[in-house]
Amino acid sequence: MLRALVFSLALAMLVIPARAQSVAGEAEASVLALTRDVERLLNDIGESAQDDGRLAEIVTELTALQDGLLAAGVALTPRLGAVRSRLEQLGPVPPESEPPEPEPRAQERGALAAERALINDLIGQLETQSIRARGGVDRIAELRRTLFTEALARRYDITTAFSPQLIADLAERAQALERRVTSWASFTWRTKQSTVLVSALMILALALAAVWASRRTIVIWIERAEGENPPTYFARMTNAFWYTLMPTLAFWLFLAISFLGLDQAGLMRPDILFILTRLLIGVAAVVLVWRLSEAVFAPSKPNWRLIGVTDGAARSLKAFFVAMAVVTVVDTVIEQVNTIVGASLPITVARSLIASLAVGALLVVIAFIRPFPPHVPEAADDVAIDVAIDAVARPWPGWVKWPLVASGLLLIGAALAGYIGFARFAAQQIVITGAILATVYLGHRAAQAIAQDHAFGQSRLGAALNRRLSLSETAIDQLGLVLGMALSIVVLLVGLPVLALQWGFRWPEIRAFGARFFTDIPVGSISISLTSIAAGIVLFFIGYLVTKRFQRWLDGNVLERSRVEPGVRNSIRTAIGYAGIALAALIGVSAAGLDMSQLALVAGALSLGIGFGLQNIVSNFVSGLILLAERPFKSGDIIEAGGYTGTVTNISVRATEIQLFDRKTLILPNSELINSAVSNWMHRNTFGRVTVSVGVSYGSDPQQVHDLLLEIAADHPRVLGNPEPFVSFDDFGASSLDFTLYAFLSDIGYGLTVRTELRMAIFERFKTVGIEIPFPQRDVNLRMMQPDAEVPVALPQEPFGEIEAGDARRPDDS
Repeated sequence: MLRALVFSLALAMLVIPARAQSVAGEAEASVLALTRDVERLLNDIGESAQDDGRLAEIVTELTALQDGLLAAGVALTPRLGAVRSRLEQLGPVPPESEPPEPEPRAQERGALAAERALINDLIGQLETQSIRARGGVDRIAELRRTLFTEALARRYDITTAFSPQLIADLAERAQALERRVTSWASFTWRTKQSTVLVSALMILALALAAVWASRRTIVIWIERAEGENPPTYFARMTNAFWYTLMPTLAFWLFLAISFLGLDQAGLMRPDILFILTRLLIGVAAVVLVWRLSEAVFAPSKPNWRLIGVTDGAARSLKAFFVAMAVVTVVDTVIEQVNTIVGASLPITVARSLIASLAVGALLVVIAFIRPFPPHVPEAADDVAIDVAIDAVARPWPGWVKWPLVASGLLLIGAALAGYIGFARFAAQQIVITGAILATVYLGHRAAQAIAQDHAFGQSRLGAALNRRLSLSETAIDQLGLVLGMALSIVVLLVGLPVLALQWGFRWPEIRAFGARFFTDIPVGSISISLTSIAAGIVLFFIGYLVTKRFQRWLDGNVLERSRVEPGVRNSIRTAIGYAGIALAALIGVSAAGLDMSQLALVAGALSLGIGFGLQNIVSNFVSGLILLAERPFKSGDIIEAGGYTGTVTNISVRATEIQLFDRKTLILPNSELINSAVSNWMHRNTFGRVTVSVGVSYGSDPQQVHDLLLEIAADHPRVLGNPEPFVSFDDFGASSLDFTLYAFLSDIGYGLTVRTELRMAIFERFKTVGIEIPFPQRDVNLRMMQPDAEVPVALPQEPFGEIEAGDARRPDDS
């Protein structure tokens, strides 16, 4: 048996290294493939030094390779640790003076040493390639900055824009475009006529469905009704945002679905798809600017206008802004088409020059418009009318007018000086970036308007939710706050990538940056992931809601139907609540990517703080846990603690709430309830005893009093017959014979009521049978002085209660 065991161990030692060598070989092949990819991409940098688009793609691929290199290194690390641990277990090679070790052991040591060397070499290669990839990314960033700077600083001879070569190039490019479109259309019609017809019908049906759906939803939602009362600022701002966004998104969605369908049907040739995509993107941009101008200036709806300009100025401003968008889009579309049909320097200079001059001139014209109505002084009607007729509209404020003039003149000057690239770039940014920023600003202001106090309840959506869900005013207001914050976040998450695209970034770069930003933010030696943190927060709230839901289900469907006492139900519900919240917190922290072992230092600091400053809080917390576990009292019990008497309403881990009989709530720390004496009237059961003391005059029959008190107790419906009530003859008092009635109740909670009712009954019964309830009496002796005597003379002693008011004698009446 021992030989078989030794043979099995040796065989395992031989098999495990063989498997490890296979794994190491696979890792070596993977590292070699990654190295080849890095080398290929670094070579592509030199070949694509003048191609900004290709450089952006290489950056994305190198970033992905960096992640792959890091993952490969992380995958090798556990195996390296296991090899080192096994080598430490095997120990060093025995010296020559000692007997040699067994052959399987020596073979295993040699295989592990070779594997360790191989893994170390692979990790070194991975680190080297990661450094090379990082260097390639930095080199590309420098090349792209150089390309961008050169494109803006390059000066052209603008006379080429008006040379005869321009006409020839335009005719040649137009013919090339016509040939491409005609050949594509004729080929597609001949070979895929049925597909073309079906696609056209589907697009037409989609358009009709979109129009019908928009009239049923979007048009109703963004309708601008003209009434006697002007809309509020909240209504105008939110309507402007949705008036711009919803139709534009609907139009873009229609274009995306149409082109995706045509491409999937095989009707689009790559060059035609590129041209049409750029053309319709330009149309979508013009639609965005048109809707935005209509939303802000509202030429036909003055009550909905966001800026208080005149009707004429509103129409002019809308037309000028749309014209700038059209000029910029036409310039961009021509540039994209030239990449397909062939570029031409005269055409490039001419289109850029015309676009820059047009945008600059429109900016100057907009700057000198007088958009605001004149001030009308408060005076008589006829005087006000004369002043209004003679007054001139007010211009833009200086901080708006002069930057517009400077921007327009800068564009015109740069274009005429030959800096076509700079002028064209600036014109595009002014128009398109301005439209995007205006939309983002509208969205932000709409979010602020929604989040204002009681604003969401006045909106259509808030009113609809209130009708359907019957929410309270506070709930609607809080929902508006949440929606406002969510809208602000969405606007930023959508607007910032669009701005980045407009400013020359490529989508792969934006996606890679977003992935790094949301998943890997280095802070010192740690890395923070916003997505993990958000997931942790969401999971915590889900766990919290599930815990609350389970508490309600357990309390209502299980404990209540099982006839469990309310105090026990409260303890179980509280314990489950804290346990569920703690579990949800642990799940949230784990999902957020926080390593609990890294919180050891924080835990040590907290322990120190607990030892000094938080000991009272911890004492109350532990006392609360003891109270919930031992249950010396429960909710609903009547207790005496801290000099107060009341009913326990809630037991938490820090303090216990006690409602006093005068309806005040006492918050008593749990440590006082643990460390001090507590009287519980209802411990284990509600059985209790009440006492009523009464005194009768000395002329009364004690036995009769005894029997009457027992009869009164027996007649009360809440007094128990078993144990029976009894009466004690306590003492011969100063002015009365003292008796005490003892009665037992099934629910001591009615003790105060029963004592009151018993006293009322005793008074009535004693009054009926003529038994007097005395009160303390005192004799008052009055003393007077004789005129010639030094010793006072005492008056006759009579009970004070028997002297009539008219019998009182003054000292001089003797």
